[in-house]
Amino acid sequence: MAEVIVPAREARTMEVKKGQTLEIVDLEGQQVGDFTAWLASDPDEYLSPSHTVSSNGRLVPEVGDSILSNHRRPLFKIVRDDVGRHDLVVPCCDPERYAIDYDAPDHGSCLLSLQKATEGMDLPLRGEMCWNVFMNNQIEDGQIVTYEPPHPAGSTIAMEVLEDMIVALSACPQDISAVNAFNPTPMALRTSD
Repeated sequence: MAEVIVPAREARTMEVKKGQTLEIVDLEGQQVGDFTAWLASDPDEYLSPSHTVSSNGRLVPEVGDSILSNHRRPLFKIVRDDVGRHDLVVPCCDPERYAIDYDAPDHGSCLLSLQKATEGMDLPLRGEMCWNVFMNNQIEDGQIVTYEPPHPAGSTIAMEVLEDMIVALSACPQDISAVNAFNPTPMALRTSD
């Protein structure tokens, strides 16, 4: 088993191989992770939340569903999910979100954390490429409403890796809204053969 700890408010990368199991673990509970991935052989093919929603026909992926690339290639298959709440609609937080919506232009963001973690790796990266793992967004009367995540420490989503990839995870720094119960904490990426 290999493990990468993702400190609160930061991001980390990991290489994963076809046939492995990848786990995203919330170490302390109530934390959201912004996750993305690129094909090792062609980083212009990457995890696409919108293609995943379109092909699966649902807003929240379930056990047995695939997470797809921008070319609709299955990249991961969910094999276990302790939480069952995720967001594939909202892009990851970015400097503009904090400046415009929260009047906090100097606040850290998942996009900045992911950019720092992938610096020098020549990978395309935009906020809409990220999957908000464990994010407790609900659709109510056509509105997206964010609630505190109810899941406890150790909550995990496990996925079969279907291609050799580079993955990245940001332990979301949002502490102004309920996204992380106002208290960002660390996460982990774990692989096993």
